[in-house]
Amino acid sequence: MNVYLIACESFVLMKNEINKIVPSNSNVIKYDLRQNTLDDVLAEASYFSLTNEMKYIIVKGASFFKAGKNDSEEGNKDAQKLENYMKNYNPNTTIIFACYDMPDKRKKIFKLINNENNYVEIPTLNKKELTYKCMDILKSEGYSTSYDVASYIVDNSYVNYDILMGELNKIFVLLPKTELTMQNIKNIISLSVSNKTFTFINAIIARDLEVACSSIASFERLKTDPIVVVISLAKEMQIYLNLKQGISAKDIQKNYAKEDWMMKNYLAHLDDFTEKELKKIITILNSYDLGLKSGTIDKSVALDLLALELCA
Repeated sequence: MNVYLIACESFVLMKNEINKIVPSNSNVIKYDLRQNTLDDVLAEASYFSLTNEMKYIIVKGASFFKAGKNDSEEGNKDAQKLENYMKNYNPNTTIIFACYDMPDKRKKIFKLINNENNYVEIPTLNKKELTYKCMDILKSEGYSTSYDVASYIVDNSYVNYDILMGELNKIFVLLPKTELTMQNIKNIISLSVSNKTFTFINAIIARDLEVACSSIASFERLKTDPIVVVISLAKEMQIYLNLKQGISAKDIQKNYAKEDWMMKNYLAHLDDFTEKELKKIITILNSYDLGLKSGTIDKSVALDLLALELCA
């Protein structure tokens, strides 16, 4: 049976795993079930080429493998359609479902794929595991380094494998193969304002006052204007509100030029707020923006007050 399911949160690792299945120079067709239907996929899969050419179909956005709220009537119908196809599949077509969330392993559709040993799961690495992974990658490229240096690189990659690989590629291009020290790494990977703004925004979303305050201390060291942080946070909250109000993730991604991993982060936290809460937060941020610009709010305490108000 040529139906695969790959579960992995990393886009880089997902691509690597797909490449193990799909030979180079193959006929590859891609679908996204947030834009297409499973019927489109199965119609393409069932089509027999006159030349018997092997065809590989990569499918993203399949929600019927997940549990909970995705157990809709439509999702169950799609699962049944896939089951029916698997009973009489096209041997010249391989379908690969690329899922960035873990599937519900109790589902019949999962068990059918898993029983054929066609399920691949790549677990998400925690901070410690990713740090050792970073050291291994550096070593394989001819670099040596300490755990502390690797940990610094991971921290400034948001403990995200895909971003980490981007940072490592910068090192491979800019630094000779030698021992990496904290000093030469900081010349390449800095604790930038954008990094800290990202951390602060995530802390506000998670209502984590301790992390938010730590970010504020970094802003002070970097002499960051609080207005920049407030405006950045307001833009992020506006994206959440737009999603809450029914604007599609596809349109949001296009209009705001967001990466796939960013959209995944938005959707993962969307249920953390109600529409009413988001409107209230945006109103608060607008009042801070006005207060900072008019001088009625002291810049030295503005972010501390904001964090207390939003993390309460």
